[in-house]
Amino acid sequence: MQDFKQLRRGFLWSTGGNLCYMLCQFLFSMLVVRLGGAANAGLFNLAQGYANIFLTVASYGMYSFQVSDTNGVYDQYCYIKSRAVTVGIASGLCMLVVLLGRTVLGYSVLQCVCIVLFHAYRMLESATDVFHAAAQRKQDLVLIGKTYALRGAVSLAAFAGTLMATRHIGVTLLMMVLSNLAVMVLYTLPRTQAYYQRVAVAWGRVWALLVECLPLAVYSALSTTTASLPKILMEQVLGTSSLGIYAAATTPVLLLQVGATYLFTPFITLFSTAYTDRSRKRFLRAVWGVQAVVLALLPLGWLVARFLGRWGLETFVGAGMGVYQPLLEPMVLAAVLTSLVLFYSMILTVMRCMKGLIAANLMGICTAALVSVPCLRLWQMQGATVAAILALTVQALVLGVVMMRRARVHFSNEAHPFLQKADVLPSDAEHDRK
Repeated sequence: MQDFKQLRRGFLWSTGGNLCYMLCQFLFSMLVVRLGGAANAGLFNLAQGYANIFLTVASYGMYSFQVSDTNGVYDQYCYIKSRAVTVGIASGLCMLVVLLGRTVLGYSVLQCVCIVLFHAYRMLESATDVFHAAAQRKQDLVLIGKTYALRGAVSLAAFAGTLMATRHIGVTLLMMVLSNLAVMVLYTLPRTQAYYQRVAVAWGRVWALLVECLPLAVYSALSTTTASLPKILMEQVLGTSSLGIYAAATTPVLLLQVGATYLFTPFITLFSTAYTDRSRKRFLRAVWGVQAVVLALLPLGWLVARFLGRWGLETFVGAGMGVYQPLLEPMVLAAVLTSLVLFYSMILTVMRCMKGLIAANLMGICTAALVSVPCLRLWQMQGATVAAILALTVQALVLGVVMMRRARVHFSNEAHPFLQKADVLPSDAEHDRK
């Protein structure tokens, strides 16, 4: 009973803190136009676009892997050192892109500064995550929730206050970086140091971890492509203005998608423990339970989009945007499918089934590439959502089949040797020898 109460409290804190952080991030895009004007908004979105790419490199898709390392194959300090490496690589790539932007694309000094500062802001987020994963392994979800809520509030206060006072996006981003650095140093690090030890870790172990998680890094990069490809092709088929309208109209639905991912992230430890213990009942009950919650968001999101969508677009996006309300309802389905894809991908990460992850994502990308242009020509802006739904459906089905097949083999009394050996990882083999 105590464990259940602790899990429930942690879940509420983790979900609530993440939702608070997500809402604050969403408010940035609204406040930057109202407080800073169109020019500052353009600089902000440019910097954000680049920073999100490098965040994928820095995070390396490793969070679920670290949390689900129930056997302790890699020491927690090894994960921390590996994050220092990936953040360094991401920062080096950022500097290279900024240099190319300055010399080849003609970016101004302010544009380059904004890209670097927003990159630093995202790197603090990636660095914090590795300490969060160490805390989640010990089921301290409360700390994670409190940290995210604090970071969201501090970021929003620094952003809004500085931009209102200076009307300068560069100074605003600098204050965001400094305030988040203060949260990390003064709050997160002191409270997470109990969950790892500063032990000597050979760089060979760090390299082994990075090599083993390379498929996760590839998956992380590919996973954003499936849903993004129809929008990328929209610009070529329908023009830049259509892409701008579509992005603005459908952004609110992304809150549903991001919020759904926060529902299952706290349960990574539960899934990994049940899988390691070969507890078929606990594992499948957790899978069906989380899946049911995610699917329940479909009718809820549809009702909101149907009856409040026009008002929401007019109020929060802009006058005259209510006419694009029909775009929202299919987008709800796409958001829920994306959440299912992320959930199944998390399960396969727990299962260490990297080949299945890569194969499913490649099939999703191929589907999106094949259907996007015909759908856009047939249904205009709505065609981008239809194409995304078709691609995500293929991706979810492949992931689901691989997941169930892997589970059936793992939980069977006489597991098929070929299926177990086909996707075995170096760390699994090392643990078996121990």
